[in-house]
Amino acid sequence: MAVYTNISQSEAQVLFINVGKITQFEGIQEGVENTNYKVTLEDNKKYILTIFEKRTKEEDLPFFNNAMLEFQKNGISCPTALELDGKNVFKVKNKNCSIYSFLKGRPTKIVNKDISISLSELMSKMHIIGRESKLNRNNTMLMPSWSYILRKFHNFKEHNFKEELKLVSETIEKIQNQFPDNLNSSLIHADLFPDNIFFENNKISGVIDFFFTCNDTIIYDLSTLINSWFFIDKFSEENCKQFLNNYLNKINLSKNERENFNLYLKASAIRFFLTRLHDMYFNNSGNVNHKDPMDFFHILRFHQKNNLEDFI
Repeated sequence: MAVYTNISQSEAQVLFINVGKITQFEGIQEGVENTNYKVTLEDNKKYILTIFEKRTKEEDLPFFNNAMLEFQKNGISCPTALELDGKNVFKVKNKNCSIYSFLKGRPTKIVNKDISISLSELMSKMHIIGRESKLNRNNTMLMPSWSYILRKFHNFKEHNFKEELKLVSETIEKIQNQFPDNLNSSLIHADLFPDNIFFENNKISGVIDFFFTCNDTIIYDLSTLINSWFFIDKFSEENCKQFLNNYLNKINLSKNERENFNLYLKASAIRFFLTRLHDMYFNNSGNVNHKDPMDFFHILRFHQKNNLEDFI
């Protein structure tokens, strides 16, 4: 979440004309992808107004809104898009937007046994739902997007990450032909970072930000959660094992999935290193707090030296 597109309360009220009178309207600064405002109405009902920016394509919006609805109907607490006159995608300042239900709770960066078990319960439930889903969208954040970002930096010399980009490029060359095409596909969230999971009274109260949801192997989803939750400051081995042990009590991984676990841990680290680096240099409009790409460079280096396949 972030604020790239500034709108006034009166401009937002036009969208809410048949919903209610806005009494409080504030931009949400966290995150880096889309513009988000918290909206409170006269009857104290709350919503999130999301304005979609460059990386979120218009043709994908029905998929994202349908994915949230499918997860919500199957017991995952997540936002759903408000439908008005048969539509749930609208326009403001010539940009697409949607109005989402508000979830209580706040993110946490605390990682302990209870949190690890809660995360495993959430992810296993989402994967059970995802494996049965008929929705379909390719994962657009792997090789093609990496090549696009690397080309941009090849033509842009005013940055301080030459050595890191060299190593990442070499790693991509080594792994680009290793991605298997015989792994089972599932509907996955693909972005289950600490920012995107809310807690209330030490229990998960909801999941947000489904705008990278796609169909891919569940070990990519596992890898993204592990990289983002269990490498805060340093690798949290005990909590990672707790998470995986509990997850594997509910979901069986195939031999191929286990053998490719390290590959996807590295792929997830590359994805977030490159997109964070891209946003740092090429996505500077608006009021945004960019996240450090080096977090994921260090995670990539860890996975080049260590194989968590032993954990599964």
